[in-house]
Amino acid sequence: MKHIVLWLGLLAMAVAPSRGAEAPKFYAYCVEVGVPGVKPRPVSEQAALLRDIGFDGVGYLLWLDENLEQNLKTIESSGLQAYLLQTGINIDPKAAAPFDKRLPDAIRKLKGHSVTVVATINGLKPGDPAGIEPAVQALRALGDIAAEAGVRISVYNHVKCWAESVPFIVELVRKTNHPQVGFNFNLCHWVKVEGAKDPRPLLRENAAKLFCVTICGSEIGAAQWTNGLIQPLDKGIFDNRALLATLDEIGYRGPVGLMCYGVPGDAREHLTRSMKVWKSWFAK
Repeated sequence: MKHIVLWLGLLAMAVAPSRGAEAPKFYAYCVEVGVPGVKPRPVSEQAALLRDIGFDGVGYLLWLDENLEQNLKTIESSGLQAYLLQTGINIDPKAAAPFDKRLPDAIRKLKGHSVTVVATINGLKPGDPAGIEPAVQALRALGDIAAEAGVRISVYNHVKCWAESVPFIVELVRKTNHPQVGFNFNLCHWVKVEGAKDPRPLLRENAAKLFCVTICGSEIGAAQWTNGLIQPLDKGIFDNRALLATLDEIGYRGPVGLMCYGVPGDAREHLTRSMKVWKSWFAK
């Protein structure tokens, strides 16, 4: 409780983002995913929905088949960008390979697109030191391929994955020491792992390697994802404006994603609510 009170006190003193009307590019991720009884609409329909609401882009799992180029074309012809594409790395010693054999070619096909490839890392218990060397080798290999394509690789902090802790991932990125490899800050997973801990000092100290940010309305101390850790921007007590002000302060100029996993109800309705809040934060 003491930490929560301290954190909320810091938030009360936080300033709003200083960009005025110059908001970061804003995209939606995991729209209609993880919602019982809901099947995500096709890429073309989802792109049209997001464009109508006012989003700049979208995030998806990285397609490793023939759909990749067509889906990118569909998204971009709708006036959006694919800003985040997610893949996975497996550091289990018993795994045949650390990543899908189709992944290198998929990354090469991203040349010319405004994409960050984000990678969850699985195969061992969270933070198991036995995974550091294979993870470093896999990230360096993917970093070299990303350099060819002019894109970047960012390690995704995801609960129950080997790489679930942002401080742990920051150290992993340092050990990897590759210009194309950085780290994610995914708010809902930070809150789940770190609770009320203020993330801003860590972000300030490692700004150069912060490659990807996703936010949402979030309830500090919540146990559940839906209606707890992940909510529209008009819900939750986490002060995203303080976070955005820090991103501005440290020179983060990348897009910001809205995590929508498991958000119930009509997608147009809750996305519109979040967009209204987002625009209010950057109004003159």
